[in-house]
Amino acid sequence: MIRTVKFSTAAITATKRRRLDALRRELYSTTNEFIRDLWKSRGKLDKATMDRVSGSSLSYRHKSNCLKQALETIVFTKKAAKASGKRASCPVLRGALDLSCLVCTVEKGKGSFDYVVKVSGLTKGRRIVIPVKSHKRANYWLNMPRATIKQGCILGDGWLAVAIEVPDEVVKPEGLKLGVDVGVNKLLACSDGSVLGTGIKALCQKVRRKKPGSKAKRRACTERTCYINRAVKQLPWERLSLVAIEDLKGIKTGKQKNRGKSFRKAMSPWTAQQVEARVRQLAEQNRVRVLAVDPRNTSRRCPLCGAVDKANRVGERFRCVG
Repeated sequence: MIRTVKFSTAAITATKRRRLDALRRELYSTTNEFIRDLWKSRGKLDKATMDRVSGSSLSYRHKSNCLKQALETIVFTKKAAKASGKRASCPVLRGALDLSCLVCTVEKGKGSFDYVVKVSGLTKGRRIVIPVKSHKRANYWLNMPRATIKQGCILGDGWLAVAIEVPDEVVKPEGLKLGVDVGVNKLLACSDGSVLGTGIKALCQKVRRKKPGSKAKRRACTERTCYINRAVKQLPWERLSLVAIEDLKGIKTGKQKNRGKSFRKAMSPWTAQQVEARVRQLAEQNRVRVLAVDPRNTSRRCPLCGAVDKANRVGERFRCVG
């Protein structure tokens, strides 16, 4: 499995910062040029497509890296538009830059720095050396048997991230089997009767109240993400061998009588997919198997006689009428 860890770039000097900022500006410009060109006419990762964009001061390897990221950005944009049923428009890269092993290497550091990340700069033969210090999360993964750092990095504004490859382990043969129901009022309702994340509804309402695109909105989303991570981490992972979770893909969409505009607005801050992703991540770390369950009639089916009836469920109370 692959795990990504973040490091701060605050330790670099002012000169290196200027060189790195100049490189990032050129990478953004070239990548977006490739995106605009590929949006008009198709291309692939070859020299012919690369030569369609000229005037860049980047090296051949950097341009190849930009073309690769442009192709990936267009593919993901079209896939997202197809899944949502909306018309896709030409994207613009503004997020982090993905630097491959052709232009970026990660090596052991010296002195007070644990690692150095070397990035090819705009001047030939002058690499930008970024010293970074390790931290608790990075050490957790690196101390695992046969863990290795993959070359290359993801470069952001004031930070970079590197990938750590950890060999997959066999799932636990024995242990507790637990069913998990992801809800709006209570984040996790477990088959053993425990409930986790009772404050998720208030956090979702807080996210909904904030102005879209504002700093307050981002802070509220971060608070919601941290709350979800803490709640999922409280599951008894050491004793589990299997977790069954509802497959809630597409739960917010679909033309049904009870899914009008008010329903969509109320459900928009609810992130069931984020909860499932966190469950799968921790399950992989703790060698626990994850089973996706069809959510249809799970709240109406009696576990004893198997009868399915709408009258079985009144709010959060279940009583078999069969």
